[in-house]
Amino acid sequence: MTFAICGELVFPAHNGRPAFRIRRFSEVKIESSWQSLTDTADIVLPRKVKDFDRMKVSEWFREGDPIEIYAGYNGNLSLEFSGYVKQVPAGIPLTITCEDEMYQLKRRAVSVSLEGCSLKELLQHVAPGYSIVCDDTSLGAVRFPKMSSAMILEELAKSGIRCWFVGKTLYAFSVSRSDWVDPVKVLLEKTAGESLKQKAVENTLVIVRLLRKIGKKLTVEYGDKGAGKIITRELSGVERTIDDLEREAKRLYERSKIPGLDGDVTLFGLPSLAHGMKIALRSSIYPEKNGTYRVDAITKTINSGGYRQKCKLGDKEL
Repeated sequence: MTFAICGELVFPAHNGRPAFRIRRFSEVKIESSWQSLTDTADIVLPRKVKDFDRMKVSEWFREGDPIEIYAGYNGNLSLEFSGYVKQVPAGIPLTITCEDEMYQLKRRAVSVSLEGCSLKELLQHVAPGYSIVCDDTSLGAVRFPKMSSAMILEELAKSGIRCWFVGKTLYAFSVSRSDWVDPVKVLLEKTAGESLKQKAVENTLVIVRLLRKIGKKLTVEYGDKGAGKIITRELSGVERTIDDLEREAKRLYERSKIPGLDGDVTLFGLPSLAHGMKIALRSSIYPEKNGTYRVDAITKTINSGGYRQKCKLGDKEL
């Protein structure tokens, strides 16, 4: 069976500009990770595209315009990215830089001062109008003077709570999370390429601190003496105890000791993957590479060379 790569850029109507679609582009590169606040997309267009000869580029592409990117094979397209145009520099070829929904939160200034709140309550103040999926975590008193919503989310990341968007849903967790249950089966010998090697298991020391505005700062250390690798984590929340810190330190230590693989595996365009999904790796030549892993980050590239998904592996599932 022959697979023909196809893609489409959709620019919905916005601020007086009519909606339009582009089916001819030189390259699209999408980068996405649960550990990164913002998903990005870079689009390279040939200058001579229908309609662009008659009108100025700035009239077609403007900062803040919404955009959707679809890709697939044989006319079967999947939504791979939705967000906003961040920048349209002049020059040839034309390169358009885009960001996901976090684009809006970077431009929204808020002030938050709460005597006691949960993580979800804070996120509802920071990102009103969005669907929110997160743990039922108590943060205690929080105070953020006037600053962008995205900066507040970056402060949460310092305490181990990562935030990311899937469409218009904001997720906030300390570990990768997905709505998919069944791992995608991958035979390494039939992929587009891989650079996987056995992960080195090092002596590790974990340091967990509890940040409190009032009272003594609590610190817990757990791990190996003379460790070459140090993992630090800062937690917040008035209801946390020393036992909570010890459990978190032990969890991080045990996770660091799980054997597995480091590196990337590059897949073709089907099935379409997203970070947080699991892939079940199998190899008929190197059985030591067998295992189920979460995808921590993914880079998708669509150009004349094909449709590729470069997946960075996360922790191995036990």
